[in-house]
Amino acid sequence: MLLNSHELKSRGGKIMKKSLSRFISILLVLSVAVTLSFTAAAETKVLEGTAEGFGGKVTVEVKVEDDEIISVEAYGDKETEGIGTPALEEIPQKIIEANSTDVDLISGATYTSEAVVYAVNNALNPEEYPAPDFEEVEAETQSLEASELYQGFGLVNNGRIGPGKDNTGTQVYSFNEVYANVLFDEDGKIVFIHIDELEVATPNYDGKAMPHLSGFPPQGGYNFDEDHDQEIEGKTPATDEYFLSEIDGWKTKRERGENYVMSALGTWADQMDTYEELFVGMTVDEVEEWFA
Repeated sequence: MLLNSHELKSRGGKIMKKSLSRFISILLVLSVAVTLSFTAAAETKVLEGTAEGFGGKVTVEVKVEDDEIISVEAYGDKETEGIGTPALEEIPQKIIEANSTDVDLISGATYTSEAVVYAVNNALNPEEYPAPDFEEVEAETQSLEASELYQGFGLVNNGRIGPGKDNTGTQVYSFNEVYANVLFDEDGKIVFIHIDELEVATPNYDGKAMPHLSGFPPQGGYNFDEDHDQEIEGKTPATDEYFLSEIDGWKTKRERGENYVMSALGTWADQMDTYEELFVGMTVDEVEEWFA
């Protein structure tokens, strides 16, 4: 069938309109797809937070997508190895699984656990959980002539009935030797102090790192909690060799290092470091007054 020019123009217009309509529809679909893709990417946020850990600064990197916590990385290079560091690995995983910071803390690493939780809260809501101030005040240094200084060394011994008794009702006994090496200026003020302590207990005490003394070999040994489970397995050998080996194994509390942790307060050495810093600039009378 032949079409005249008017019919060709009319049909061509309809075809053009239909093609144009389809083209616009495709563009709209593509535009929506691109917009959705862009929106999804924009909702993934990377946030950073900080908190005061046991040994120093704890930082976290938190990734959030559509109000869901999808990733948490925690860092704290001054946390105690083997004690606080497990919390840096385990607490982030707990937070991801719960999609919340309301999680159980790691036993034995409470301080670091709380630091990770706070750092994540700081990342998510810095107004409610502000970052701590980590500015360090530089300690004033002083230069003194050797003639202006004098040294003192102190040693104090004390015995103790305890701590406690073993599972057979046998008493635990212990003693302490406390040492202080101090430099004083001409006014009697402390310019340097170093404190250490040796604590020794009978072997029925269940502390793993505690130095032991069973007594003297002719006495026949003493109750022995060999695997530190609060149960007595037998008695220590009543030999000269064992007597000498016990004394050879003695370590001061500083030498025991990370094996002498005092709950969330840290190690014994950490606490003594704080005391030593505090006492610098004081006289002996002022130190005694501080303890009074």
